[in-house]
Amino acid sequence: MKSIKIGNIEVGEGTPVRINCNIGCNDAEGYAGEVEKLRVIKAVGCLPDMMMDLSLVKMPTPLYRVIRQEVGIPVGTVLSYIPFSKEKGLNWEECKDYLLKLCEDGISFVTIHFTAHELLLDIAQKERQIACTSRGGGLCLYDIRKNNRKQNVFYEHIDEIADIAIKYDIVISLGVTFRPAIIFDACDAVHLRETEEQLRICTYLQSRGVKVMVENVGHIALSKLEEHAELLRQFDAPIMPLGPIPTDSAINEDHISSAIGAAFAGYWRCADIINCVTRYEHSHAELDSDVILEAIRAMRVVAHTIDVSRGIQSAMNEDYEISQMRGKQKSCLIDNRSCNRCSSFCPLKLV
Repeated sequence: MKSIKIGNIEVGEGTPVRINCNIGCNDAEGYAGEVEKLRVIKAVGCLPDMMMDLSLVKMPTPLYRVIRQEVGIPVGTVLSYIPFSKEKGLNWEECKDYLLKLCEDGISFVTIHFTAHELLLDIAQKERQIACTSRGGGLCLYDIRKNNRKQNVFYEHIDEIADIAIKYDIVISLGVTFRPAIIFDACDAVHLRETEEQLRICTYLQSRGVKVMVENVGHIALSKLEEHAELLRQFDAPIMPLGPIPTDSAINEDHISSAIGAAFAGYWRCADIINCVTRYEHSHAELDSDVILEAIRAMRVVAHTIDVSRGIQSAMNEDYEISQMRGKQKSCLIDNRSCNRCSSFCPLKLV
């Protein structure tokens, strides 16, 4: 998979796995709390490599601008969120104006759901337990039905979007509308067909000169993830898997479940950017800074583990230095403190 530059970082083949973390507010009252979370994360020095602003409300100073100005890491958002309204759905001119504003504000990447359309929705509603769990994709589907459209509004204007992306050098992230919401829907007809459509759109945008990354996966058992990885490796673009969540029963421990899924996705080479998933992903509506920090730390371990398996030199050097230190000190501890875990039977000292 080719590497691309997102903001000031390289992502993809031959580069370290990157970590993305999401924040966002649903209303004006929640804005200050999200800004405070961001400042706590920065203060403790536990920053991800990139972030997304998933706010559903328009603010005088958008969160993505706060992230860019105060933290200085690449930031993205979803194109359908702010222009959408239940009364009108999505209007292309409003979406275009918003995209241009994002570009002028220095956004690094934008998620766009080109593959949201009624044919796949009809199949999903007939064959799945949960048809669609993507918020951005769901807004596009709502718009199609609300306005009796024959085509997804973004797909209809894909060439205009490509022109803007090239002009402003932003990355288009291919959103996934029908990612499985439960493991038993993974790799079904809808999931596979959407992934194939993403592949076609990815190839087209790249032929136009657009930098592309790809979102996919969702809830998927490890056995099916290994199978689906073969399809994802066909993309000549960085992959950002959502999750993957390999079990639906890790309630209040989703950071562990997603860490397992992300590690396997990285090992099977279908993860170049991994997302921070908190322990309360499926049980709490409100998330505080502590659980977000926990999720970032968990994904730091996952990213490093993947990098070691891929032979990324900086990761290999870090592990080598620690192993050398343990060998010289003849201690499993890295700070050379006295250890009584094995008492006088310590194998490092006996052998």
